[in-house]
Formats: sequence, structure tokens, C-alpha cells
Amino acid sequence: MILWYSNEMLVQGLLQSKKSCIEFIYREYFPMVRSAIGIQNGSLADAEDVFHDGLLIIYGRLRTEGFTLNSSFKTYLFAVCRNLWRRRMERKYRLMYKAENMVSEPSCDDSYIDSFEEKEAEKYRLYMKHLKEMPEFCRHLLRLYIEKVPLREIAEIMNYKDAEYVKARKYYCKNLLRKKIMSDPECKQFMNYE
Repeated sequence: MILWYSNEMLVQGLLQSKKSCIEFIYREYFPMVRSAIGIQNGSLADAEDVFHDGLLIIYGRLRTEGFTLNSSFKTYLFAVCRNLWRRRMERKYRLMYKAENMVSEPSCDDSYIDSFEEKEAEKYRLYMKHLKEMPEFCRHLLRLYIEKVPLREIAEIMNYKDAEYVKARKYYCKNLLRKKIMSDPECKQFMNYE
């Protein structure tokens, strides 16, 4: 077990989804993010969401061709998480006072995170939250479908009679997942934000 990771080891470990590296990142860097969010009246759940979304954003950026990390991994992660939290608080503030137009929206000069990336991370987190609550056969079928496994193969794997039956089950599962997501208060807030 490695006790300490260099920037390069963290980048490579995250890109390769190495469990020991990700555990190290959570163990060493999550307390710093939790503390910063706690100071601003955020909950443990808020800190966990922001930290997870921050890692997803960094992972996406690391996979982008030409991206180079110009600071320490710790500094970059903290900046991404801080900006995610700040944007969420601004969004919450705007939504609370939107009708009264009492507050002018502050401009965001943000060199670390794009609004698009934050939205994508939130959508992914919401999707995964509800996917975990789906019946096992739906989770399995949707994963195979997302991996572009042919319908005939899915029928064989899942012991269904034919590809048409797979289509019907896929349709049912996708609609069930869509209903779960759309009925989530987080989704309603997110949709209002967009």
C-alpha cells in the first residue's frame, strides 16, 4: 500500500480508476472540502456530493487532450470543489429571490469550472442515484444497452425469449428511471435552474 502519491501518480491513478488511489484522495482531501463546506453551513451530504462531482469533473478534464495540471492535485481539487459549492449557493440564492427580483445576480469569473461541466456532473449523480434504486433486471438491462450490446445478445444473457421482448423491457425500464428522476426534488430544482 502506497502511503503518499505524487501529482502524476494521482492523475494516473484517477484515470485508471485505481481503488487505492481513489481511497487515498478521499482519505487525504475530503476532510479539507468537508471543513470548507461545513464552515459555510453545508451538510456532510453536501460535502460528499460536491467532492464526488469535483472528482468527476477533474476526471473529465484529465481525459481531455491537451489538458495539463498546472498546480498540485490537492489545490486543483479544492478549487473545483470550492467553485462547485459557490455556484450551488449562488443558484440557491437566485432561486429563492428570483420572483422578487430583489438581488442582482453576481457575475462569475471562473477559470476552474464551466457551468456545463457542473450540470453534467449533477445530471450524472442524479442518474446514478436513481439507477441504484431500480429493480436488478432493469439495472442489468440498461447497463448492457448503454454498453451497446446487441439486443439479441441481451436476450440470451438475460434469458429473454427474443429481441422484441428486450425492447419492451428496455422501454419499461427507461420510463421507470425517467419517472423516478423527474419526481426527484433535486431534478425539479435543477430543471428550474436551466
